[in-house]
Amino acid sequence: MRQILLRIAVPGSSSAITLYGYGAMMCLGFLAAILLAAWRAKREKQSPEVIYNAALVAFFGGIFGARAFYVVQNYGHFTRLWDFVAIWEGGLTFYGGFLLAVAAMAVFLRATGRPLLFWLDIMAPSTALGLGVGRMGCFLNGCCYGDVCKTGWGISWPAGTIPWEHYAGKFLATQGLPADLPGGPASGMLAGALAAVWDPPAIHATQLYAIATALPLAVLLHTMFRWKQRHGQIILAMAILYGVGRFFEEMLRDDEPRSYLFGLRTIAGALGMPDAEVRLPGLTISENLAVVMVIGGAAALAILMRSRRRDLMADYVPGQAPVEAPSNIRRGRRRRGRHS
Repeated sequence: MRQILLRIAVPGSSSAITLYGYGAMMCLGFLAAILLAAWRAKREKQSPEVIYNAALVAFFGGIFGARAFYVVQNYGHFTRLWDFVAIWEGGLTFYGGFLLAVAAMAVFLRATGRPLLFWLDIMAPSTALGLGVGRMGCFLNGCCYGDVCKTGWGISWPAGTIPWEHYAGKFLATQGLPADLPGGPASGMLAGALAAVWDPPAIHATQLYAIATALPLAVLLHTMFRWKQRHGQIILAMAILYGVGRFFEEMLRDDEPRSYLFGLRTIAGALGMPDAEVRLPGLTISENLAVVMVIGGAAALAILMRSRRRDLMADYVPGQAPVEAPSNIRRGRRRRGRHS
């Protein structure tokens, strides 16, 4: 609930440097992910330089994908070109960032001749850790908010925050008034007027729910290396487990319309059943992607576990030659074989 962490005055000027909570936590999460992945690379007897270089590629790919995905979902809210690049004000999506970051890293790893699944496994726990830390930025910013909470642990957001404006708009719509809130001084006047007649609802703190699932997921993925049998097993497990958690998390959120892609409403409309389109629930774009991640990840994992390729086995370490017995031992074995 703190979009601006602090302002640093510039000496000799009336301006100040603003540190936004969202951007700060995104950077902190990215740094934590890099450090953990570098540690894991060393543990796997690999150079951490690969992680540093891949992280640079993933950073630009992830930022572009996360913003582009958010703009596609909320294109109606963008009226100026500057709004498309103002990421410090919030407006990034995990799915877009994750998909484009993975794609960028895949291109980098292939271009440098490194095994893709081996390195994606190393980066999987770091991705979950970075997501958990970054979600705190969503909480500070107020984005990715939840639906009305009917239990006792909901949070009421103060006036002027993103969730407050969303639910204030809904309330105004029920009164037959325009749902779009004005900006500038008029916004403060409206907030004061609303406070006398309307109490904002307590809503699910879905940002904190996401943290509570992402951090244990990072720990679980880390421990899975003990039982790893194939390269690619860890990243696919992450896709499945994150997809399941994200699907249920989306059911508690209220920041995205439910009519995208494979949603039942979209399918019914395409089949010429307008009545069913109204009655049937839709799925958000994130729920659809979660379904794809779970089903696709499970199918890929099943195929992977049946593979007998040597370079996919967990004991295969890239860059290391197969261990052979010393020549004198091999000669001794051949001599013993002749007399047996």
